[in-house]
Amino acid sequence: MRHAAVFVMALVWSSAFAADIPAASPGLLRQLRFSPDGRYVLARDDSEIAILTVQPFTVLFRIPAANATDAEFTTDSRQVIFVSSVSRVNSRGIQYVKSAARLEHWGIAGRTRVNYRDLPAMACGSDALSPDGRYLACNDFAGTLSLVDVDRATTIFEKREFVKLIPVYKVLSGGVIVKSRRFLGDLGSASLDFSPDGRFLLAIQYQGAGKEVVCDFRAKGTVKLTRAARPPALGWHLFLSPHRLLISEYDTKHAAVTARIVEFPSGKVLSRPSLPPGGLFRTTDPNFVLIRPVRRRGEFDPQGRRATALDLSTGDVIISQSPLFDVLGDFYVAEPFPGEVWLYKRGKGLQAKVALYKQ
Repeated sequence: MRHAAVFVMALVWSSAFAADIPAASPGLLRQLRFSPDGRYVLARDDSEIAILTVQPFTVLFRIPAANATDAEFTTDSRQVIFVSSVSRVNSRGIQYVKSAARLEHWGIAGRTRVNYRDLPAMACGSDALSPDGRYLACNDFAGTLSLVDVDRATTIFEKREFVKLIPVYKVLSGGVIVKSRRFLGDLGSASLDFSPDGRFLLAIQYQGAGKEVVCDFRAKGTVKLTRAARPPALGWHLFLSPHRLLISEYDTKHAAVTARIVEFPSGKVLSRPSLPPGGLFRTTDPNFVLIRPVRRRGEFDPQGRRATALDLSTGDVIISQSPLFDVLGDFYVAEPFPGEVWLYKRGKGLQAKVALYKQ
């Protein structure tokens, strides 16, 4: 998601409660995710993915996953897919080097890899795998956006200078304005968000300049966004469903955070929900949106150790002291301590906990 300016906003929710999660310390995990059927949880760190069963709550098996993209359960919850070895660092030259990438399918029942496909070598500053595993989006460290057709292992779209650095100007004596040798931004930083059905990719640079790219894989082309559907510079966006996009932004006129759900890609406004300030992240439960970091007692937490899961249909919220968080129905999982995954049930508190790394 895009970086955003975060401001205080007063909210009234229909129902809210604080999850019984201790104040978080810096975590080891990068991803927590329920399977669509609610039977499993994946917990990913920098080197592996642990697959846990919910009943009983325990580690089923582990998958090697160095330099991997976010992992996805297939819609039938029978497999986990991800792309491994997307990039690596040459420590001698302090530079990023392209390495062979591979789409991997791991079967949960057999606890083993059931398929893989080699992909073109790439080094990505930002990357995303479509939910169906058919496409990989990569914004490299030169600011080039590429789309790879995984089945054919070929690049089907490329846009150079998708991200550009922003020049810094200085004023000389006499009021003359000239371009300096300094630039702002990060060529590798971009938001790459696929719609849940994998049809659309919304690609936006967020630490530099450039124009957004919207790909429609069904129509096999790009789409021009209307103004209403275009995420703002100071804001966040998230696909809620194949044709619904949630956008939040800072309203400078009213000094408040405003939000809207629009039909995508037309931009027709469907509703204007009230959201707490913070970044928008997807949960397994499509009725919820995860918001982090949030304010506490009027103070901003720069490490983002507090999160809120908001039910957009009812206004109910779950408030957590842990930023890594996922929700499905009445259950939610979090990492309150490094390498520990705790399972909760709404209204009943902690149900079980698992330590992924033995002391």
